[in-house]
Amino acid sequence: MRRKFLTLCIVTLCFTWAFPSASLAAPFSSIVIDATSGRTLQQYRASQSRYPASLTKLMSLYIMFEEIEAGRLTPKTPIYISRQAARQPASRLGLRAGKSIPADVAMKALLVKSANDVAMAIAEHISGSESKFARRMSKTARELGLYDTSFTNASGLYHWRQQSTARDMAKLAQALLSRFPQFENLWQTTSFNFEEKQYRSHNRVLRRLAGAIGMKTGYIRASGYNIATAVQRDNKRIILVIMGGNSAESRDRHAISLADRSLPRAQTYVAKTKPNSKKLHQAALWLGTSAQDLAKPTQGLVLADLPRDWKIQVGAFSASVHASSQLQRIRRVLGAQLENSEGLTEQIERNGKPMYRARFANLSEPQAFHLCRSLLEVTPSCLPIAP
Repeated sequence: MRRKFLTLCIVTLCFTWAFPSASLAAPFSSIVIDATSGRTLQQYRASQSRYPASLTKLMSLYIMFEEIEAGRLTPKTPIYISRQAARQPASRLGLRAGKSIPADVAMKALLVKSANDVAMAIAEHISGSESKFARRMSKTARELGLYDTSFTNASGLYHWRQQSTARDMAKLAQALLSRFPQFENLWQTTSFNFEEKQYRSHNRVLRRLAGAIGMKTGYIRASGYNIATAVQRDNKRIILVIMGGNSAESRDRHAISLADRSLPRAQTYVAKTKPNSKKLHQAALWLGTSAQDLAKPTQGLVLADLPRDWKIQVGAFSASVHASSQLQRIRRVLGAQLENSEGLTEQIERNGKPMYRARFANLSEPQAFHLCRSLLEVTPSCLPIAP
């Protein structure tokens, strides 16, 4: 009997070691901090050790920014793809060994595509090997006060010693924004082109949350679904981190809810550092824009620059006069938020009888979702309508 018990214990330990997702900490952890004061606005198990997954690439980008400021990287510096880098598992660009990629494209591939092959190639270019780069990552973490964080690779692929916390990841996000404000526009990148192919971001929060500045998502089986993002709205800025979500959809809904609840409690945002003209010019070369554009105050996602092809439906009625009354009621409630929208009464037929939909058109995707959240107490049936 004792022998059978010992055998069962050994099998259980082997299974847990081989399949780290079986020993996941549960449930999620999260934190929201005020970007101006650093005050914690919300936290739940924020100091619990977790696997950062591709949030790791935030530190890879931090070190990349250091190299750029030191003049050791230029936008067209070739990043060589070694045989080991080419063998990295997905997500990746699928570059063959012996090829190279310009450093400015590599930067966007880290953020948008979360390319593991590019992450290793950057590590090897900067430090000579990924292990040496990881040691620099951990050293930088200590310098930033991330005392519960350690790194073993540049991508976030599973390793039992590569762990962090929601609190440390929020500190890292804050350090990136305050230490390198000239690169703030990078976080809103939703796509990039390389070798006649376009790569698009899977960060849906960037599209659905008004004021989202972006940053990074991450997932491996051992970690669950992670996200780190800054949000700026109504002259307030917060940084939020969620680690260990059950799905991308639930994580995104949670992030949007945390942002909506936390922003009203944040202080008026005051930037602690402003980039000088040299840094702005340097970043402009990397981001393919002008230094003047980078010097403009960031208001999060600029809604005017997004396609305004979404609608919201705020009710369906048996009489057109009731639909028109609903439109007027909602416009009184939302006021300036509907300034550029168009109220519509659309007739349809249901079970042989006419029905009238009350809708607002000429909205961007983030506006549509934000307006429906604002109307929860007025009309719970508000529905964002995709083009």
